[in-house]
Amino acid sequence: MRNHGLSQKDVNDKLTRIIKKDTNFNSGKILGSMCTTPHSFSQKIYSKYLEKNIGDPGLILGTQKLENDSIRMIGSLLSYPDAIGNVVSGGTEANIIALWTARNYSNTSNAEVILPSHSHHSFDKAADILGLKLIKIPSKNGIMDVNHIEKKITRNTILMIGVAGNTPLGLIDPIDELSDLAIKFSIPLHVDASFGGFIIPFLRKSEYKIPEFDFSLPGVYSIVVDPHKMGMAPIPSSCILFRNSKFLNSISSNVDYLSGGQKPRKTLLGTSPGASIISLWALMNFLGKDGYSKIALRCMKNTQYLYEKLNTISGINIIQKPVLNIIGFKFRKIPNQLLAKKIRKQGWAISVFPTHIRLVIMPHINRQHIDNFIDSLSR
Repeated sequence: MRNHGLSQKDVNDKLTRIIKKDTNFNSGKILGSMCTTPHSFSQKIYSKYLEKNIGDPGLILGTQKLENDSIRMIGSLLSYPDAIGNVVSGGTEANIIALWTARNYSNTSNAEVILPSHSHHSFDKAADILGLKLIKIPSKNGIMDVNHIEKKITRNTILMIGVAGNTPLGLIDPIDELSDLAIKFSIPLHVDASFGGFIIPFLRKSEYKIPEFDFSLPGVYSIVVDPHKMGMAPIPSSCILFRNSKFLNSISSNVDYLSGGQKPRKTLLGTSPGASIISLWALMNFLGKDGYSKIALRCMKNTQYLYEKLNTISGINIIQKPVLNIIGFKFRKIPNQLLAKKIRKQGWAISVFPTHIRLVIMPHINRQHIDNFIDSLSR
């Protein structure tokens, strides 16, 4: 740190030069990320409330109300307006909370969690932190093979997990069948809808027929949704929702010194930006269901456009017809890592998996960007 500070202009000039090294969403070249440019309205709202810390909720009763309202709005999208929960830092924190509450409530030694092999790496982090054993179920055609589950259930099983919009291909596990198993064996079902949770509800009245995944299924006990993905809210913004307070009460704590005189929220983090809550509430009220439906449909139509374009290129295999706005493909004769290296040299930011390259058609992607990508791929 300098002894004497620079002028604001000098700081801004230096900052601009350094930040130019970042790839930005507006370039249209970020094709592998599940995040996007936050909506301009939510950016303005976020910047107005930077001092809000929801870690001391008693000091900001208005922000606390907005959090409760936001959870109710999202709960309604997920077929259960009476859901409870919190706005948290991201899908990782939310998934850790889901496993943390299940572990504490069960009070089971050698606790085990059953989940698909394609689950997000946040569950591995959670298991390591919480001392849980993960029982990973293989996939069949990209989704969890439920035929392998029943024989894996033991007296130590405290939770089952399904994914709605998985990381590799955006596919949806058979949550209805998992719900039936959850009811049969009295094991709660957690749904990681970090990606799918803010697009599937807005496609329900469209031509896209997507299976149920939410609280309409009686075995589903908790759901994670990331509004900073398809919800276009500023980072960080994720939500963990529960059907009732049974599990959440198991992680309740009391901190006497908080200035607001209330117990802290039942989350992992203490200090947390209240601006995330305020901007999420504002954006959902501003866009409404109609606004989000238009965004979801545009992304799906652009995904179909990309799917058709990829099919015109000789040598390409598309892994599966997309269910959401995610496509996986590979070249028959070129290893994925070599192909990715070629694509990235041309400035495209894409995701690489052992079996394929993943493209995510987020709101910042338009058809001109897709045409430019197809042109680069065809060279």
